Amino acid sequence: MGAGATRVAVVSGTSSGIGAAVAAEFLRREYTVVGLSRRGNPALAEQDRYLDLVADLRDADAVRAALGSVAGTTGNGIDAVVLNAGASPDPADLVKVEWRVAADAYESNVHTALNLVQATAPSLGAGGGGSLTFVGASLANGYRPERWAYAASKAAMTTLMRACSVEFADQGVVANEVRPGPVATAMTMAGLDGEVNEQLIRAVNAGFKTDWLKSPRTVAEWIVTIAEFPSNGPTGQIFNYSRKVL
Repeated sequence: MGAGATRVAVVSGTSSGIGAAVAAEFLRREYTVVGLSRRGNPALAEQDRYLDLVADLRDADAVRAALGSVAGTTGNGIDAVVLNAGASPDPADLVKVEWRVAADAYESNVHTALNLVQATAPSLGAGGGGSLTFVGASLANGYRPERWAYAASKAAMTTLMRACSVEFADQGVVANEVRPGPVATAMTMAGLDGEVNEQLIRAVNAGFKTDWLKSPRTVAEWIVTIAEFPSNGPTGQIFNYSRKVL
């Protein structure tokens, strides 16, 4: 984008959790933020420079239509895309997992990411470069058989990330993945409704004698920092905060 132009970030899965925290961090850094989710985020929608788009990211036409509706308000290009939307099926015995469960995980995690990549890639290039940052999972390594369906979909996202790092290199677009490890969201803490405060997180970590659990806000700072890598910065890399060996 031109000198002095507002930077633009597109974030998926912004209705809650990591996605909402990433959107808030981009706003703090004075970006215009386009948030995509199925439920929307009324609280973020009240913020200046936040555009709340409700769309099913599994539907490529719906994603393109939603982004097209705001094209005139975001300037000539997109600077950063964070691919966070996804879902995690319940753990299940590997030998009993039906393919439908894995297929649903691919739809929610991989298909949504592919749709967003394809919809935003032209705008990333138009600004002279940008970034694609994928929110991954250390489970992609396959060390938890009962989480196979989720792990397989996350492994496919890693492959997509690396393909993007090659496909868009000539356009100055970097693609990387963040594996944050356990984060205090509804996905990792059953029954959680709303944000967990830092005091509770410290108490949980003290009880387990570790620092494995992080707040969405902490993870968002990492993700946005990586999303701000320059066009000649690292690409095709996994930034692993999970403490699991890759």
